Amino acid sequence: MTETREHTFAVRHLSEDTVVINTGRVLDNDNAHEMVDAILSAQDGGVRFVIMNMADLEFLSSAGVGSILGTVETSRERDGDIILCNVSTGIRHVLEVLDLADFLVITDSEEEATARCQLGE
Repeated sequence: MTETREHTFAVRHLSEDTVVINTGRVLDNDNAHEMVDAILSAQDGGVRFVIMNMADLEFLSSAGVGSILGTVETSRERDGDIILCNVSTGIRHVLEVLDLADFLVITDSEEEATARCQLGE
């Protein structure tokens, strides 16, 4: 397992086709484009599954939501996905209000997200 810093986000490679990106405390207009760049860079390197660990995320703006949604389709076209884990109650509520909770894959833990990737779900 290797860890690199892509832009302002820590990217940890779990396998050839799976990475974990820690979102940090804020995902908004100031850094959403960097999240997209980190995800696209991983995908260009052959990664199918991107686990977004939101354990520290306190604020998610519309641009942050857009950075996630904008990469989900690309991942699914490559038989992969973007999987959110450790989503706080507040952030989960935002996703539910936007009617995205059923569209996105959300797991309770990074371990659960990793298991889904290993099963190819």
